[in-house]
Amino acid sequence: MPATETVTPNPVKSSHIGTPLAGIKVVDWTHVLSGPYTGYLFSLLGADVVKVERSDQADLIRSHSSRAQLKRLELGEAFIMLSSGKRSLAVDARDPRAKKALHKLIGNSDVLVENFRPGKLAELGFSPKDLIESFPNLIICSISGFGQEGALSRRPAYDHIIQAMSGLMAANVDANGSPMRIGMPLVDYATGTHAALAILAALRRRDYETLAGLPRTCGEWLDVSMLNVALSLSAPDYASYAVSKVERIPSKASAYSGNPLSGTFVTTDGFLAIVCNSSTQSNSFLNALAQASASEAELFALSKTTDARNVEGCHAILKPILLRHSAVFWEALFAKNEVPAAQVQRSAQAYQNACGDIRMWPKINMPHIDKEHIAVPGPGFMSNKKLMPVLTQPPLRGEQSASILSELGLDETVIQKMFDDGVAIDTTEKLIEEQ
Repeated sequence: MPATETVTPNPVKSSHIGTPLAGIKVVDWTHVLSGPYTGYLFSLLGADVVKVERSDQADLIRSHSSRAQLKRLELGEAFIMLSSGKRSLAVDARDPRAKKALHKLIGNSDVLVENFRPGKLAELGFSPKDLIESFPNLIICSISGFGQEGALSRRPAYDHIIQAMSGLMAANVDANGSPMRIGMPLVDYATGTHAALAILAALRRRDYETLAGLPRTCGEWLDVSMLNVALSLSAPDYASYAVSKVERIPSKASAYSGNPLSGTFVTTDGFLAIVCNSSTQSNSFLNALAQASASEAELFALSKTTDARNVEGCHAILKPILLRHSAVFWEALFAKNEVPAAQVQRSAQAYQNACGDIRMWPKINMPHIDKEHIAVPGPGFMSNKKLMPVLTQPPLRGEQSASILSELGLDETVIQKMFDDGVAIDTTEKLIEEQ
């Protein structure tokens, strides 16, 4: 593949100046969760992220919504949480005109993130090996279930399947010892985070090579697999086997340490999680129960079952004690005694409590849905320096198609013909009219 012509980079937006990734251009050619989350992390930190979408249909997370208005706009809730600050280019990548535009876009970018099945990008005419040879400064991050090569590489992968294969489900058992899926797509989001880390490492390598005057004859192709990420997350669970050949038995009711005084318990107004990992915490826990009028007989029985590591016996004694008061009461009492404990909150409660901090949960304006403001996830860390730009609302599909194609140097008549032929689309007017 011949190198495409150079396109003049866009100036950095004023709100992006001073952010860590200002001036970095990312092509987010991904779908569903792990890849879009990678692109979102870069958007949060000031990169110019162009989301490449299909012209003939919307991404799955665009289409799924419990709210009819959002469904009509192709602004599914999950999509909103992953797309602030991005721009959308919707094209048919099979058309020669779209291929030419995409080659220009990729060649003028720092990063391409993709999560097609292995080999699909090459079938479309965008072989990663050819791209990094043509564009030595380009970093490609390919996200897949099982990696780009190997016996499993062509198999479809979902978060649930990866949890099963990686040992995560076996480590997360119910009261009967049956493996349980972690109830949200943890592996997808962890994979997106690992992919972002991989890209930042590659950008650092590129910067070092440039500063050192080292020749850069080709770009870098990163291979991030969901299975490898999930295995990394599972390290605490297989550590004893890896080192000492002793397989860890999953704890059905207590905390990870296995201390019987740990677990999740019913109170008068909800559930309470308690962790006692050390003997000091265990003693403080028993002192707190004494302050709440637990009897000497109950405390003695708890001490015996704790020493014997009898989880079921210990919890049978604890159950009626903790049912005497509310989770609020117990949490305050345990905090006073320096025992780790917290009410079990529903996800909606946790969100409401957290999103008041605009440093971690920036609010975006949603003009298409009654001018609402929605708090979206931030980068998960803070700094004494500027991190985030002012985030724009998640784009409608193809909302910036015309402007992006123009930036790439395409003639206005060519762009219009692409729209006329359905090779490029902008759903903005159509979707808003349907409101």
